[in-house]
Amino acid sequence: MLHGMPDSLLRWREEFPILATKNYLINNSLGAMPRSVRDAFARYTDLWAGEGVVAWETWLPEVANVAAILEDIIHAPRGSMTMCQNVTNALGAILSCMEWEAPQNRVVYCAGEFPTVEYLLDAQRRVGAEVVRVGNDPLAYPEGELLAAIDDRTALVVVSHVLFRTAELVDVRPVVEKARRHGALVVLDAYQSMASVPFHVTELDVDFLVGGSVKWLCGGPGAGYLYANPRLVNRLEPRHAGWFSHEDPFAFAPPPLRYAEGIARFTGGTPNMPAYYQAAEGYRVVREVGVDAIREKARRQTAIIFEGAKERGWTVNSPEAFERRGNHVTVDVPGAQHVKDELIRRGTVVDYRPGAGIRIAPHFYNTDDECHAVLDEMSTILALQ
Repeated sequence: MLHGMPDSLLRWREEFPILATKNYLINNSLGAMPRSVRDAFARYTDLWAGEGVVAWETWLPEVANVAAILEDIIHAPRGSMTMCQNVTNALGAILSCMEWEAPQNRVVYCAGEFPTVEYLLDAQRRVGAEVVRVGNDPLAYPEGELLAAIDDRTALVVVSHVLFRTAELVDVRPVVEKARRHGALVVLDAYQSMASVPFHVTELDVDFLVGGSVKWLCGGPGAGYLYANPRLVNRLEPRHAGWFSHEDPFAFAPPPLRYAEGIARFTGGTPNMPAYYQAAEGYRVVREVGVDAIREKARRQTAIIFEGAKERGWTVNSPEAFERRGNHVTVDVPGAQHVKDELIRRGTVVDYRPGAGIRIAPHFYNTDDECHAVLDEMSTILALQ
């Protein structure tokens, strides 16, 4: 119920089978599977079974078609996004465009980024980058330190829109403005904001955006995405390229690589078609529901969790102001990992991150009662410890 009125978004519950048997509150880790994924897989396998190699005539256009749904969600220009397998591949392709030539050879990022990002950035030392890791506390975004670290030596800045441990929502605009003044490019990791926080990627004016489908998009694993700002994409030449990065893949031409126009140069190797068929189902639901509606419901439900945890005397490692918080709340309690395990055993699905706590993440299809219930269940478990 919403202020005594029915919650219209709950009509979507029947489209997500897991909600019939579990209190599923970990949508920032793995969103619930849409029922329609089974039919999507059938369409994919029927094409393969019935058409063989000719199926590629239908499969290949789906790469751009699926990316177009994401373009709608973040108000990106048509043809500015492509699909890939995961953030590792997407960010790796971006990094392969960099030459890391001194004096402008710095990459700057914050402690608290997801490990994939940290590992990839740290590895750039081996090819000439000066890697600057700002801050020491993975539970806090060091905005001042990050901005101070961006100077004429900076080539690239990588920043998360929402921090995965705490749900802190980062104001990207000062980072972009400072980077622009010094001729640096900005990569936005939007994994935790895509489908949870409304934004226009063109208004943010980032150079790149990366993310995946596992979380709020309810698209499952194996479907990442990459956005490149149209103003610069044709100047980029990724070394991490594949045959679909060529302007004419089916020419099977020898080097040198003649790059495809626009975002297609980042497509790389053979597309992961089953994952894209699967992911499109979640994307379509999110587009229809609308991220504005998702965010407004999260305002109410994350407040239930935040305030309920505080009333019980528990530590909350997420910002108090909703405007500074994504759509999950991280609650730390004594024996948090055991509490998480016991919640799952009892049918309430959450997760735990070391040094942060239990992450609780309702989505548009969850009820307010489910948000209250997870807190009550935690209290019961803690009372037995």
